[in-house]
Amino acid sequence: MRIGTGIILLVDLFVRSLSIRAFFTDEGVLPLETLKQYNWSPVYFSFHAMHGELWWQVVLFILNVFCLVLLIIGFRTRLMTFICWVFLTSLQNRNPFILQGGDDLLRLLLFWALFLPWGEHYSIQKKSVYPNRYVSWAGFGYLLLMCSIFFFSAMLKTSPEWRSEGTALYYALSLDQIRLPFGSFLYQFPTLLKALTFAVFYIELLAPVLLLLPFVPTKVRSAGLIAYACLFIGIGSTLYVGLFYIIGLVGLIGLLPSSVIDWFEKHFYKNRTLYDASFESLEKPPVIKVAETIKNYFVIAVIIFCLMMNLGSIKKFPYALDPTVIAYGKVLRLEQNWGMFSPSILKDDGWFVYSGLNKQHQYIDIKHNTNPVSFQKPETGITEFESDRWRKFHENYTFNNNNYMRPFYCKYLLKKWNKEHPDNPISDLAIFFMKETTLPDYKVKPTVKTTLCYCEENH
Repeated sequence: MRIGTGIILLVDLFVRSLSIRAFFTDEGVLPLETLKQYNWSPVYFSFHAMHGELWWQVVLFILNVFCLVLLIIGFRTRLMTFICWVFLTSLQNRNPFILQGGDDLLRLLLFWALFLPWGEHYSIQKKSVYPNRYVSWAGFGYLLLMCSIFFFSAMLKTSPEWRSEGTALYYALSLDQIRLPFGSFLYQFPTLLKALTFAVFYIELLAPVLLLLPFVPTKVRSAGLIAYACLFIGIGSTLYVGLFYIIGLVGLIGLLPSSVIDWFEKHFYKNRTLYDASFESLEKPPVIKVAETIKNYFVIAVIIFCLMMNLGSIKKFPYALDPTVIAYGKVLRLEQNWGMFSPSILKDDGWFVYSGLNKQHQYIDIKHNTNPVSFQKPETGITEFESDRWRKFHENYTFNNNNYMRPFYCKYLLKKWNKEHPDNPISDLAIFFMKETTLPDYKVKPTVKTTLCYCEENH
């Protein structure tokens, strides 16, 4: 799980680096001044928000890569885990408009790993002071995190599309912005989609219970793990949701039965880490005992906080955390909400059109570099975005409560086009959103054209 998480973090960092100027500098879509005015909590921390220049971000990215490599090979693992968690939290705090559920899962997975001995095996370490059978409060917190993803997602799915009509997957796969080719194949079969909707809902509700039940046979927990894996694979094969499903699958590795790991080591990994049993016979100094006690109380407090935060998201639950308590959780970025496609499915879909006016008084599509501008629906929605980060940013860009950030993206695109096309510059740019609302039975409302933003070169 450590190696897989480290690789995911490297891939995520690489994807972010492709748009480092756009997402993390003052030249991009969210300058620091705007971030701190509208989207900043006093308890947040971010090294990436200390400077708005490109060179600063490049330095932080390089340092992050170095630490991730050390995490993967298992060098000073606990320290490297902490540094990588700090880097990830700092990066996520810098631009909240490109985040999705997978980012919360990855951040919380790293947090719990701080208290787990995941550097003892499959690392450069030759001996381990931890026995293979390891039980701790942190291990329970990690298990609870994995169970919370889908259990609370199911509890928040209260709409008829999920619980009675069975049309949730139909509406989800109607969203061209996130539908993958296999999703397009399934989209043709309404009866199958209805059956799959109910299957997904009840698997989300029951699979976590199989993982949490104490004193049950390994086969029962294995069934829960397989069900979980099927959910992640199903999501990843039909919907464009970035690294979420891969993060989930890697997170399940830590829950595999010991028999699976024994089989893997027998066939593929001969260089097993030796357990140093002499460590148990040593008397721990009082300072170490006190530190472990404090750590356990802290971990228990975090478990209660996370559980109460998730329960508080359920409308019928009578209690909710005090805002002051939530503020303490924000310091460590423990806040979470697993309301994926909840309580109902978003039915508004659409596509963007970028119309720039050049010196020849011609309107050109700066996205596809075509003349004239076409407002026709693109054949494949997901190909309109360079990455899932851009897809998520565009999703947030359409919301009216984010209209303060629209001019920055418009000006960024205008300057970027003129820099890359000095022979055909544009003097102004208009960003349109063609909204398409899904109706039952494969029907849609007439497309609505909305002007999201307009900007000029010298303003």
